[in-house]
Amino acid sequence: MTHSAMLLQRLRAFSLLAVLAMMSLVMAAEYEIIVDNPCVATIKADGKVYGTIDLTSLDSKDPTKPAFQIVGGGYTYMYNPCTAMNYHTCNEGQTVCQTDTKSAFYKAGKLNETTYRMDGLGKVILNYKQDPTDANARQSIFVLECDEDAVKAPVLNFTGEIPSGHYNFVFAWKNFCHEIPTTPPPSGLGVGAILLICFFPSLVTYFIVGAVIQLKVRGAQGLEIIPNYNFWSSLPGLVLDGVRFAISPCTGGGPSKGGYEAVN
Repeated sequence: MTHSAMLLQRLRAFSLLAVLAMMSLVMAAEYEIIVDNPCVATIKADGKVYGTIDLTSLDSKDPTKPAFQIVGGGYTYMYNPCTAMNYHTCNEGQTVCQTDTKSAFYKAGKLNETTYRMDGLGKVILNYKQDPTDANARQSIFVLECDEDAVKAPVLNFTGEIPSGHYNFVFAWKNFCHEIPTTPPPSGLGVGAILLICFFPSLVTYFIVGAVIQLKVRGAQGLEIIPNYNFWSSLPGLVLDGVRFAISPCTGGGPSKGGYEAVN
């Protein structure tokens, strides 16, 4: 094998390692929300803190006096971010209570069923479920929005009941402003996951189409129908040489000479 061919194969292996490393870095860059308790959570990515959601100062700390009351969709909603309510029949750990004009009260979300997530725009969403095992049970969804003008107190708005039994609110406050760690993945899929979803079907297509061409056009037989068979069969050795090539400046060694001719 000539020196140029040997160098080309080393670079191929090194490039493969670089691609795998980049995919690992992209996957690691996704955010996570660490929940300390139902009203305090921290947004992190790669060990860096990008913001903290703390609703403690908004709570009434009185189970009989909800911190917020808002009218929307023919109902009045009571909300206490951190203290479970004991308000009429909303007395089983509710953080959201709903009432109509006839003074009937409905449980619309438990404090201990609080979940946090981030949408595709970097907004944190709180979901209070009444019963996570029942898809038809009432639940309340609060989208936390950054509002630089809401300095003294947050602004709470009811935005609708979509779908039925899901009560949606927008909660705007200056303290909800935070740096967005990455462009958050839609539908819960990370960038790394999306790359992998694209990569593997492409790889399968490459092998199938390549095998058909090798078989039908070139008349190949046996293992030779695998496109670029020589490269794939030598890939493990190339990867090993790529690793040795990458670390050789640190170790003072070099890649394996097995399979190569000495260059004079």
